[in-house]
Amino acid sequence: MSTTPEAVEAGNFLERLVQVEHGEWPRLVIAFLYFFFLLGGYFMLRPLRGAVAANNSEILHWLYTLTFLAMLAIVPAFGFLVSRFRRGQFIPAIYLFFIAHLVFFAFGFEGDTTPVWMQRAFYVWLSVFNLFVVSIFWSFMADIFRPGQAQRLFGFIMAGGSIGAIIAPSVTKGVVPAHGATGVMLASAASLLLATCLAIFLGRFTRRQRENQHTEVIGGSVWEGAIQVFRSRYLLYACLLMLLHNLTSTFLFNGMAVLVSEQITGFEERTTFFSHVDQVVQVVAFLFQFFITSRLVRYLGMPQTLVMIPSLLAGGFIILGSSMGLVLFAAVQVAQRSLNYGVLGPTKEMLFTVVDRETRYKSKNFIDTAIYRGSDVTASWIFKGLVSAGLSVAQIAWIYVPIMALWGFGAWRLGQIYTRMRSSVA
Repeated sequence: MSTTPEAVEAGNFLERLVQVEHGEWPRLVIAFLYFFFLLGGYFMLRPLRGAVAANNSEILHWLYTLTFLAMLAIVPAFGFLVSRFRRGQFIPAIYLFFIAHLVFFAFGFEGDTTPVWMQRAFYVWLSVFNLFVVSIFWSFMADIFRPGQAQRLFGFIMAGGSIGAIIAPSVTKGVVPAHGATGVMLASAASLLLATCLAIFLGRFTRRQRENQHTEVIGGSVWEGAIQVFRSRYLLYACLLMLLHNLTSTFLFNGMAVLVSEQITGFEERTTFFSHVDQVVQVVAFLFQFFITSRLVRYLGMPQTLVMIPSLLAGGFIILGSSMGLVLFAAVQVAQRSLNYGVLGPTKEMLFTVVDRETRYKSKNFIDTAIYRGSDVTASWIFKGLVSAGLSVAQIAWIYVPIMALWGFGAWRLGQIYTRMRSSVA
């Protein structure tokens, strides 16, 4: 069957829109679907986490601390797996490990009557889960796409996750009234199982394409990833970027939990509110990922793209300092999370395409989990301390404006180092 000129033109237009080259489609489509089901599964659960946070807003700083301690316990176990097993073995095993836990929670949740210890255990578990599975995904992507490909394609791959995240809150809103949290968790488990199957298929497809290149055991010490972070100026700047971003996002998450706990009552009502917020965030993030981010990096450069985020958020925090309300606060959080998922997320993952495989899996995972949650703990205790000192949420917002300036400086330096390293890799 011959291909019509219209079909050829449509295919060429799609390639120009996505910035994909011939021969890249198979891996790109599989990666797109893999991230679609992975983030879709997580974002079905995220509104439940928001509702649990609102129910436990007075002890969120302790939940962050427990999450951080759990991360510290898991990081060496992950380092052991990476050092001893091939990528095609440890990635599916980790996903199945988390799916088994999710099924356990599914049969213990009963909305507002869920035991307090189980709500808090679920909050900690989900906070560990989302960082590990997403970090592993992007380590995998950095392993199979070259830096130039990453700059063009990572925004599109991340858009697959955003589409899943856009659909997921609707699934949650539809399932919660009839089947409660149990139904949502089982639907999430099914989505994550599909993501695991796609991860296995993508690994096998890549090995066939490259004739088993880059599939060997990485080896090395269990602690090598953490040690390498503190030896590398590049990785330390990446940690600074994450720390300052998390100071911002944790303030917005804690502030939102406080406002929701004061103004919205009921587990289902709070779950629905957070579902609406998540859906708006993912729609805006998708527009960035699909149409804007890769072109920003390509035409502005990495330093300018990274600096753009704190510059825009500084304006949002000035607005919050001047006027406060649930809708306005939600709008600023939507802007922050949209920029995080739509711009910072893809560019952050591009940063790890110019390092070696051990750094991609071990150091990146250490940064994405222990450093990430460590900065969450720091930010949460700072928020708790400022509130306990009598400061309002609006007053705290002003304190964060100078943090944006420091974030901008660190982002600029990180972008400059990336540019030099990418030139040497290319």
